[in-house]
Amino acid sequence: MYNSEEDLGQTVVKAFMNFKRAELRNFKVPGLKRSETRFLFMLHQGLQHTEHKLGMKVSDATAILRVSKPSVTQQINALEEKKFIIRSQDPVDKRAAYIQLTDQGKEVVAEIISTFHKSFEDMTSFLGKEEMERLISLLGKLTDYLNNKAESKEV
Repeated sequence: MYNSEEDLGQTVVKAFMNFKRAELRNFKVPGLKRSETRFLFMLHQGLQHTEHKLGMKVSDATAILRVSKPSVTQQINALEEKKFIIRSQDPVDKRAAYIQLTDQGKEVVAEIISTFHKSFEDMTSFLGKEEMERLISLLGKLTDYLNNKAESKEV
């Protein structure tokens, strides 16, 4: 089917790109950019694991998203303007800023999660439970491989 390892590699990359494009067209929340959806979901997840009363540290959001501080600041400004999040300063450490979901932000996150679940229910119906579990297993293996490969190069 494939003439060489290179052809197989190109086919895998093409399949991933096609999947990403199709996913972006199908997983949309009205009124939100993809980056805003991702940011709100990440914040929701992060807030479940923090005990700080002011919310999640902005620096933690930067680390989790693996984007620059200016990019995170831009996202925060846009989501603050839409009244989905609030930002506050630590009264003890004035350099530390925190972000928290507003009630309106929590509603949007609930919609994001609902849309996400519906999308995966549809995929499972299309592929079948067995194939979906196999896909999850293969993607998990590939992710582990790529993460281990990246970590060994960093050392």
